[in-house]
Amino acid sequence: MPLPLTPRSQAIADVLAALDGFPLLQGPRVRLRGPREDDDAALFALFGDARVMRYWSRPPMQGIDEAREQIARIQADMAERRLINWAIADENDALVGTCTLFRFDPTHRRVELGYALHPDQWGRGLAREAASLALDWAVDVVGFHRIDAGIDPDNLASRALLHRLGFLTEGVQRESFFVGERVTDSELLGLLANDWRCQRETAAAAVR
Repeated sequence: MPLPLTPRSQAIADVLAALDGFPLLQGPRVRLRGPREDDDAALFALFGDARVMRYWSRPPMQGIDEAREQIARIQADMAERRLINWAIADENDALVGTCTLFRFDPTHRRVELGYALHPDQWGRGLAREAASLALDWAVDVVGFHRIDAGIDPDNLASRALLHRLGFLTEGVQRESFFVGERVTDSELLGLLANDWRCQRETAAAAVR
């Protein structure tokens, strides 16, 4: 039998349960929105690209039908509050990546962050902007205390991004996932809500 939730944990569960669809989060250059059926080609271009999938725990998509199935799963998972997988949309509202909050744990006030961006958009700071929108929402609106992230230890760019956001590397889980017959480690990173608030204040002070 599950333990009863504390008031703060119950508040997190209540916020998630009360969501009326995907929260729309707007930044200076990108917005996070729910995926649409007409995102199928862009989603396939993203997850069918070997450069994007090099450090993922699954091989690249082989056909657009996989993208359509993924959109349906994302919408179903959102309906069940298993995860929130936003489309990262550019100024033309075209999908250029995804940003996900998953493994919701209201009891311990934890959630996990993931993201992917099409290579045409790399180097512009868009992944950082998208992740920051998701972190703001997770901390300020929902009330999570801790945000986790896991990456392939060889993914230097993702580690650098997470460290810039304030995540700390906390350890390595050995041989934790397979892609075909290739097994890889998982680097575990964590960010506390107070760390994120301090990170934002420091960034805001730097541009004044």
